[in-house]
Formats: sequence, structure tokens, C-alpha cells
Amino acid sequence: MKFQEELTAYIRAGYPLLYISALEPERAISSIEKACDSINGGLSCHVWKVTTGWDGTNSGDDPDEVFDYIDQRQSKDSVSVLCNYHAYAGENPNPILIQRFMDSYFKWKTPENHRTVIILSPMYKLAPELERFCQTLSYTLPELDQIESLVDSFADLYKEQFTWESDKHRESVISNACGMTANEVESALALSVVKTKMATDIPTISADVVMEEKAKILSKSGFLEYWPYPEDLSSVGGLGNLKSWLSEREKAVFSEKAREFGLPSPKGLFLLGLPGTGKSLSAKCLSKEWGLPLIRFDMGKVFGSLVGESEERMRMVLAQIESLAPAAVWIDEIEKGMAGAESSGTMDSGVTKRVFGQLLTWMEERPKDKLIYIIATANEALSLPAALLRRFDALFWVDLPTESDRKEILKIHLTKNNQMSDTIDESMLRLCEITRGFSGAEIENVVHTAMFKAFNEDATKVTPVHLEEAALTITPIAKLRREDIEASRLWAKDRCQFAQKDEPVSLDSLHQDRVRMIQSRSINLN
Repeated sequence: MKFQEELTAYIRAGYPLLYISALEPERAISSIEKACDSINGGLSCHVWKVTTGWDGTNSGDDPDEVFDYIDQRQSKDSVSVLCNYHAYAGENPNPILIQRFMDSYFKWKTPENHRTVIILSPMYKLAPELERFCQTLSYTLPELDQIESLVDSFADLYKEQFTWESDKHRESVISNACGMTANEVESALALSVVKTKMATDIPTISADVVMEEKAKILSKSGFLEYWPYPEDLSSVGGLGNLKSWLSEREKAVFSEKAREFGLPSPKGLFLLGLPGTGKSLSAKCLSKEWGLPLIRFDMGKVFGSLVGESEERMRMVLAQIESLAPAAVWIDEIEKGMAGAESSGTMDSGVTKRVFGQLLTWMEERPKDKLIYIIATANEALSLPAALLRRFDALFWVDLPTESDRKEILKIHLTKNNQMSDTIDESMLRLCEITRGFSGAEIENVVHTAMFKAFNEDATKVTPVHLEEAALTITPIAKLRREDIEASRLWAKDRCQFAQKDEPVSLDSLHQDRVRMIQSRSINLN
């Protein structure tokens, strides 16, 4: 339901106290006034600001006097908007003010004294005592059709000098503008025209400039962050089964024909596995592969100290994520953000559980016509409820690289750093053996350590000897956490698809083999 329709329903139902979170207060006020005009031939609507008082008259600007003004000078059934009143009714409020709100609530609820009072603020801050008295709403960001109208209207201003290069150019600008307020869209478009005119003397609308501005805006919230990544899945070594699955799904994700065929809307992907095995890298590269902007969601920052603050933050974040469509949303180490959800009732009065429930409900009920592909990564899933895992298209276990994976990973990092050679290629079997049990991140570390060794020896390039010496200085995660790895593998065996094509690396003789390699290397050096 659109904001104006939802607000109208609450006013008609007689709710005396509402709290509206709005990033665009002036536009929210306009929507509130339109809702009032549509009810019973029109309801009177009055706006209070601490700077200008009621309706800009500079009268009644004392926050403590708004109640008398509403009761004595405003008509029955009127609507009163208190702008930024969270500053007085939020943290550490005056207890007399809170009591007046409670007393007025029951007065405004009666038919003979009915009023609707709205606290309008860009953030949610409300004293716990008022939490049960106040119904919350969010003034949502512009929908796609509104964004299209804003972009087209702006383009018309420059129609004498500017034309769209193609339909794709226009669609890219509109897509990149999604998730911004109307004012932010207008400002980003204006900045784009100024920058392009300065650079080429021809004003145009650049999708890249709009995305850069959106990235800055997202970073201000602290919850969402635009995370551009330049490489696709070809830069990820191994993970053959995962890559095949993603290739099979890509066509269906963007195809209207797939919807007509009856295929369900894509939900997302859950990657579970050890640190350093390529989960986060795969998430970042997938967005580039599929041509979706990658938005990183830091769930841990959602939680606030005030009652209801965490839930309101989550509502706002989810609404913003919806407005970013189409996009890939990456939730890294989701188990940390949801830690304690099961015991939340005794640990934090149920806040974590309620926030977690909001996420689950949204993942199940979010609009199917908006492509939001969720990519969640976790180092372990034992603390995560099954209800979360069921909301993804697939759950993949990302294990330690197999022999063929290690060969591919070594070649990727050596080539990227201009260190690949025929000599190394001839020694690849030996290098794959000496790095058995290494994660992808540890193999990358081997290459970098070998490069330092070669540089200090004034060598022109890394040699197999440098790589062997570097590998023997690193204690792999497989040795440090062998028991955890075996337990996780056992859990994943009947619950997950395996990202690698080959059998997992055996850890049985890893320690003895490594000791033997180190001893052998020492003898050879002597």
C-alpha cells in the first residue's frame, strides 16, 4: 500500500498518535496534506516547527505548549504535524511532557475531542513509555515510476543540447537513481550535467555520476554501502559446481520469458564455509558477472539502544533496499549480525529476534517484480535457524581448494602479479602438493611472500623455490582448525551442495606430511 493510502486508513480509523519516519520531510508534509484533503471533504492540517511555530505564524513555538494549542485552537478531527518532535519525546525526555502525551492520547481518542497528532522525523527516537501509544509509518523513497518521471522531466530541460544515447543509457540512469530521495535524484542529475559540461562542453546525464552520488549517500547511513568490484567470476579459482549453478541461473534471473515459463523469482544464494575460501570474493564477482550493482548490508549496525529503534532502522533499511532494485545485496558473515537470535528473549528483551523476524518476513514477502538478489556468507551456520536457510535458492558449502583448484588459484595470483613462468608451470604439481590444506587466501599470501623473497634477492621473477619456501612459513587453517573443519563438513554433507567438483581435501595425514616437507626442505638447504 502506498504511503498516502496507508496514512489515510490510519486517520480514518481514528488513530490519535502516529510517528512518521521520513527522509524528505517537506514532501512527506505534502503527502499528509493530500491525505487530509481526501477525507470527508477535507480535514484541516496544521504543521508545527520549533523555528516558525504553527503554520509559519511564529506563534506557539514552545514545545510544551503544543498540547494546549491543539486542544484549544484546532478543530475536532484536525491533523497536527509536529516536525522533529523526537528531540523532545526521544532520549531523556521531560517526564511531564511524556505524561501530557499519555493524557492527551486518551482525550484525542474520544469522538467529541478526536484529533490526529503526527510526529514527523527523519529518524526514529521515541521514549519507551510512548512506544505502545504510537503507531509508526515510513514515508518511502520514490517508486520506479516516480524516478522515471523525475529523470525524464530533467532531461527535457536540456533537450536542445542533450539526447539519450540509447534506451539502455536512460535505463541505467533510472536504475542508478533508485534508492535516492527525489531531492537527491534532482541534485545528482544536476551535478552530472555540470561535470560533463565542464569536461566536454556538452551537458549530458551520466549514469556513473549518479551512481557515485548514490554511493556517497548510502555510506552516510552506515547500514548500506555501494561496493563496486571490477572483476567477474573468472578471477575466482575453482568452485566448479558453484560456477555451473550460477551460469545456469543467470539466464532465468533477467528473463521475462522465464517468468512466463513459470519459473519462480530468484531469491538469493547462501555461501557457507571456512574463512579465506572465496565466499566474499564470489559474492563480489557475481555482481559484476550479472551486471548488478553490489550493495553491502552491515546488519550489526542496525541495533540501537532505544526501545523500538532497532526495529525501525530495519524497516527503513529494507524499504531502501527495495528501492535500489535491481541490485545484489551482500550480507557478509550474517551469523555475527544474527548472533543470539534464538536466546534473544532472555538476553535483550527479544530485540534481536524481532529484527531477525523482520528480515525473514521481508525475504519471503518482498515484491516479486523487484530484482533484489541476496548473497549471504557465513563461516558457520550452526547458530542460524533453519528458517533463514530455507529462504535462499541454494545453500553451498565452500571447502578448502582441491588440487585442481589450488593450481588454478596459484596461476590466477601469479598471472595477476606478472610472476607466472614456464619454470613454475613445470613445478605446479609439487607446488599444489606443498599447499595442500591451504585456503585461497593463504595461497595468495604464499605468492606475495614469495615475491618479497625474490625482490630481496634481486631476482627478476619468482621461482618455484621462492614459492616452496614461502609455503613452508605459513601454518594453514586446516592444521589450526582441523576439528572444526571436520565437524562443519559433517554438518554440510546432508544439507548443502558442495561448491567444488572434486572430493574435499583429506586432513588425515596433513600434519605428518607437512612435518616431512619441512624436514626435507631443511636437509636440502643444508
